[in-house]
Amino acid sequence: MKLFIVMNLQEQISRMQSMMGIIDESRFFHRRVDLDEVKGMLKFFAQQTFYDTKSYEQFKYELTLRAVEHEIYQKHGIGWEDLPEEPEIKFVTEVSNLFEDIIKALYDNYDK
Repeated sequence: MKLFIVMNLQEQISRMQSMMGIIDESRFFHRRVDLDEVKGMLKFFAQQTFYDTKSYEQFKYELTLRAVEHEIYQKHGIGWEDLPEEPEIKFVTEVSNLFEDIIKALYDNYDK
């Protein structure tokens, strides 16, 4: 019975937050970003990102960040200054790890 009450309370809190316009930041990027679009934009941003960064790890993160922010701005008109910072960092890190093979190949192409 206690579990049912807790679950019902969580549902009610979630509905109230939704009605009040509170963003569920943990799902914010997952709902708005098309990973196929991000994947396609990596090559577009790779050269400039390579020359703007000093290490592979920085390149990997910055390249993914540019592609994600571009996707959100193009599809939803939301600029980087309006994005929730901590969830964005976590999401970009996850996506950069997901596309690591592609990102590494792009980096190696410019690091000749």
